Amino acid sequence: MLAVFSSTSMVAQEVYWPSPEVEQMYKQAKDYLSRGAINQSIILLQQAIQLAPDVMVLYRDLAQALNAAKQYDEAFATIDPIIQRKQADELCYQIAANALFGKGENKKARKMVESGLNSYPNSGILYHEVARAYEAENDLEFALDALLKGIQADPFYHLNYYEAARLYLNTSKPLWTVLYGEVFANMERHTPRSVELRKMMLEAYKKIFSTVGTSNVPKYGASITEGEQQTFEAAVLQVFMQLAPVMSDGITTENLIMLRTRFVMDWKTTFADKFPYTLFAYHDKLLREGQFDAYNQWLFGIPENPSLYNSWTQFHPQAISNLENWAKANPYRPVAADFYNTKEVRGLFPKKKKK
Repeated sequence: MLAVFSSTSMVAQEVYWPSPEVEQMYKQAKDYLSRGAINQSIILLQQAIQLAPDVMVLYRDLAQALNAAKQYDEAFATIDPIIQRKQADELCYQIAANALFGKGENKKARKMVESGLNSYPNSGILYHEVARAYEAENDLEFALDALLKGIQADPFYHLNYYEAARLYLNTSKPLWTVLYGEVFANMERHTPRSVELRKMMLEAYKKIFSTVGTSNVPKYGASITEGEQQTFEAAVLQVFMQLAPVMSDGITTENLIMLRTRFVMDWKTTFADKFPYTLFAYHDKLLREGQFDAYNQWLFGIPENPSLYNSWTQFHPQAISNLENWAKANPYRPVAADFYNTKEVRGLFPKKKKK
């Protein structure tokens, strides 16, 4: 349900309210739902519908509240007429899919969101739900493919970065856990999920320098020819491997600060023109404005060692608050041009066992 709650505010919709009273009831119901007062929200929305039976969002948000109350049959019965009359926005499809998930009808849920994507082909929310349906069936390749399509179509929908980073961790491409994990951490800064994903980033760095780098040792005399194409992923790994001695005594916050600082400088002189990437440009800005050390402590300090992080904050009492103020004034925003993923997902996961 977190996906439903976090995405509702992302879809702006102009509503004609028949009276100020109905609008106020709607706002109060949403406030109840955000605070977990689900039954009060349901009652208020039902009352509002009595006064304004033609306002679609009242039914949509009532179905959302019914999902939260695990009344999945009622939720689907509430939202389905809107979809059948082709008056649904993308959230309607998501809420209907959540109701079907709740009923255990995963395949119907997937068909519902795929139908929604026909109307809203750039909806990150709906790609997220498609991925969820595939993962429920243990079709991880299809799930990851849907997440990547969602990131490409809607780079601002942050939950796709979270799910993709999570799926990539136990594959041969942990670099994407590092990249997508950091994008997510910047877009959702202060939640348990953010801390969880930063722990995954540490694990991904360990895999990069212990497995990925050593499994791609070139043959003697081999080199990339001038005309040979190089992917963004290969370019990032190439710079990492050149800096591998920095990590020789382990994956620690201090070592990562050194690695990532040198990476910023080396990337600018090697691949920045060929592969402009907003996250690396953001690192450069953090470095130039004196925030990069604190930023990396914020990213990795608590996940790596809370005691050491607390000691660091005692010696630098203003660093994190200064970083937070800086981040508010300089929020990170991904762009569509950042999408360099080749979407090669075949063979990344164990094959699904046939029943």
